[in-house]
Amino acid sequence: MLDAALTTAAGNEGVDLVLTVANAGDDPVTLRFRTGQRVDFAAYRIGGKDGRDEADSDADPVWRYSTGRMFTQALGSETLEPGDSATYEARWRDPPPGRYRFVGEVIAEECDLTATGAAEVD
Repeated sequence: MLDAALTTAAGNEGVDLVLTVANAGDDPVTLRFRTGQRVDFAAYRIGGKDGRDEADSDADPVWRYSTGRMFTQALGSETLEPGDSATYEARWRDPPPGRYRFVGEVIAEECDLTATGAAEVD
């Protein structure tokens, strides 16, 4: 059983994102990847023109980690033993001011593992 947690920290150089995946089960879990990409992150603006305090789930993200990036085209895998965890990090450099909801997602075959977080950029 895998659990995911996303932490966010807005600073002078942008928003730092850390997705931690932990094996809370009793058996090893192997994540299988089709490319060198392990995770993806997306940012959604909170509070649009209508003043709502929630992110529009139908809106396109204002930033996506994988956009414009190239990943190796090689199969890969990572095995998490019981109690082990893996950490994946990214930074969104120079985001416009505002409040954002972030989604971190593991990009493994047959795996639906996401976590969310929020941050405000001044």
